[in-house]
Amino acid sequence: MAQENKIEKSESTGFYKQLFKKVLLTASVVIALSLSYTLWTDLDSDSHLLELLIIGMALIKTIFIVRLTFIQLSKIIGESHQLTHVLTLFAVLIILIVLSFSADYQALYTLSSENFKSTISLDSSFIPQFFEFIYFSLITFSSVGFGDVVPLTISGKLLVMMEVFLSFLVLVFGIANINRIHVNK
Repeated sequence: MAQENKIEKSESTGFYKQLFKKVLLTASVVIALSLSYTLWTDLDSDSHLLELLIIGMALIKTIFIVRLTFIQLSKIIGESHQLTHVLTLFAVLIILIVLSFSADYQALYTLSSENFKSTISLDSSFIPQFFEFIYFSLITFSSVGFGDVVPLTISGKLLVMMEVFLSFLVLVFGIANINRIHVNK
């Protein structure tokens, strides 16, 4: 029995190390893209060009997250069937998606407040404004859509569509692998 616990702990530690390695590249790319938005929005240049750059970078980020989800992490699930591992995997994906799209929405709004309409004032300082976009991103990810923050431009709508696409893929990925989950007794 003690030997089984040691093996199980070793497998669990290996899973988290492997998950960290796989997520690190994607998270690094997503964070770098999100931080670059802040620098771009401070530049005095054509806002339409910057909007296209934000959409293009969000598309690259979406591809990285899809790659992480389907190619890399399917290997991890194939090697580990524990419920805690699968839940950790999905928690990391959801946090990564919600926070990265929050940065996208923030950057788009900073470029032009015409990109989003809100029932509350979004003209406050960075932290309260970013909180509102985290809220909006989480609501968009869950497909609830209360309507208190609404994208008005094509750029805003494209970002929302990419996030909904990713949330759909994460859910489909989870449902497709539900039969592979092993619950320890």
